[in-house]
Amino acid sequence: MGAALKAERLDAGIVAIDTQMAGYEEVVAAFVVPGDRPAVVETGPATVTQTLTDGLAALGLGPDDVAYFVVSHVHLDHAGAAGDVAERFPRAQVVVHSAGARHLADPSRLMASAQRVFGERMSTFGPLRPVPEDRLLAVDPGARLDLGGGRSLEIVEARGHAKHHMAIQDSDSGVLFVGDSMGVYLPEADVLRPATPPPDFDLDVALATLRGFRARDPRGLYLTHYGPAPGDRDFIAEAEERLVRYGAIVKEAMAESTDVEFLAERLRERTWDDYRAVHDRPEVLAKFEALNAWRSSAAGYLRYFQTTD
Repeated sequence: MGAALKAERLDAGIVAIDTQMAGYEEVVAAFVVPGDRPAVVETGPATVTQTLTDGLAALGLGPDDVAYFVVSHVHLDHAGAAGDVAERFPRAQVVVHSAGARHLADPSRLMASAQRVFGERMSTFGPLRPVPEDRLLAVDPGARLDLGGGRSLEIVEARGHAKHHMAIQDSDSGVLFVGDSMGVYLPEADVLRPATPPPDFDLDVALATLRGFRARDPRGLYLTHYGPAPGDRDFIAEAEERLVRYGAIVKEAMAESTDVEFLAERLRERTWDDYRAVHDRPEVLAKFEALNAWRSSAAGYLRYFQTTD
């Protein structure tokens, strides 16, 4: 192994493996859901394939033991290792929203787009390798994955962050794996930030997704970035409030300029107090920027408003 394995046992036997993307702790989680047919929710980027493989081995899960790798959406920090794990775990199916399956079968367009966005930062993610089509399971909300022994994972509507985004609810624990639909949460700073990247971000749909979550009354909310949501406050309401308020900030600033850099700086300035705990700690700020830069957030709102007004 490289870095020491870091894993946390959660509700109903679920284990969060810290994939340690780019050497950062508590940035990208992969969740192992036990059963006769175990599932792993999220793969992380290609650069964490070995960490994930080692983490699964430490839990007693070898190449023939995983039934499903389920990705919330096809962005590289969530599904970038899909092709690699398909090769290493030959009995597993890679489960993806039907709107994103084609990008895992043929990642060329997705990788070209990511290269334009991330440039030199692409080394953080590595290459997404194709998943053989016979190993892909394309699903839509309402589908269920049988883990055996009466346990299942239900696919839940969760668009807004992306058109190919879904959430996953575990029948035994009642927890909901929410991907990026609630934003980015770093436990050490205890702050939440919306994740609103172009080109697919849709504010109305994202808010409808959160209302859908509330209607389900999940017993827990597990974020890919990172881990269980704090139980001492209404986290869904917090995610809603920030989505709306950040949109209002960008919308107001667009009356002065539609330059993305200007909008990003205005968003950063107007939300400074929200993230004082981050700005005061450079190492934490670096994690936030690695996951969800201000420019990406502003660009998502800009595109949304320009295409809906």
